[in-house]
Amino acid sequence: MVCSVMFYNLENLYDTVNDPNTDDDDFTPSGNRRWTQIKYQRKLENLGEVFQAVSSLPGGFPALVGVSEVENDSVLDDMVSQKRLSGANYHYVHYDSNDQRGVDVALLYRPSRFKLLESQPLKPILRSGREYFGRDILVVRGLLDGEMFAIYVCHFLSRRGGRAASAGFRRAGAETIYYHALQMRDEYPGIKIIVMGDMNDTPADFSLSHLLHAVADMEDVEQGGFFNPMWTLMEEGQGTSLHNHHWTLFDNIMVCRQLLESSGSEGFHIARFSKWHYAQIFKRNFMMEHGVPKRSYTGNHFFSGGYSDHLPVLIRLEK
Repeated sequence: MVCSVMFYNLENLYDTVNDPNTDDDDFTPSGNRRWTQIKYQRKLENLGEVFQAVSSLPGGFPALVGVSEVENDSVLDDMVSQKRLSGANYHYVHYDSNDQRGVDVALLYRPSRFKLLESQPLKPILRSGREYFGRDILVVRGLLDGEMFAIYVCHFLSRRGGRAASAGFRRAGAETIYYHALQMRDEYPGIKIIVMGDMNDTPADFSLSHLLHAVADMEDVEQGGFFNPMWTLMEEGQGTSLHNHHWTLFDNIMVCRQLLESSGSEGFHIARFSKWHYAQIFKRNFMMEHGVPKRSYTGNHFFSGGYSDHLPVLIRLEK
């Protein structure tokens, strides 16, 4: 049995309605980006094209899809009801957060494969002891083809204000997930855990490699730690988005030790895409232009043929 798990930063999936509680003014018909219903529908159709292309891989539509930069339930309703996604029958889990821009993370799931048991938004705790006032981490627990899983979906603070100045917030996110996952393991022995998101850090950065204990080599995964299959892709120079004209790999999917075949646990295990790769950056010609992702906007200019400024990432589970 095969199923895939995907993460995709959807790049500013806003509706056209002004929310007075968030900074979404640019994404309204009268805003700087002239965000109209026609543009919004085109964006949805383009994203549906990506999902349809992914469904051609073994296992069909991913059983679980973490997404980021979604404004609310309304845009998620519109996205999962796209004709190109009809074969997946996606349901979703989403909570509104305190993000200034009004964008959050969500988990799409196929109810034929995944039975939702519980979910909650998790606020990163800074080392000062206070909660981070911004995007939450989504925690979802459920049964994937009968096996207990916990899924963490996150979008850590960007480096826009400077890498060093924002690093503490990303470290808080990683530490919060790590210690919450330890509690999850104590409460549900044998549970399998997946962490995914736009970390705004690479696999080699301190937040992931040390605080989340996510390593490159399966044999080095400690109890409570994670295997990050994105390391290999990063070392080959691959990436999911461009920053300062260089590929970066901020989009990560990491799995716990129990999802490694060598762990001795039964059921689902992470499987290879090729001899050296346990993860894949999904990239097709229609998603690219001049070697970079076709994004929806550059400045205030809308590209009707754009998808996202990030490429989706996938892992494959088999049993």
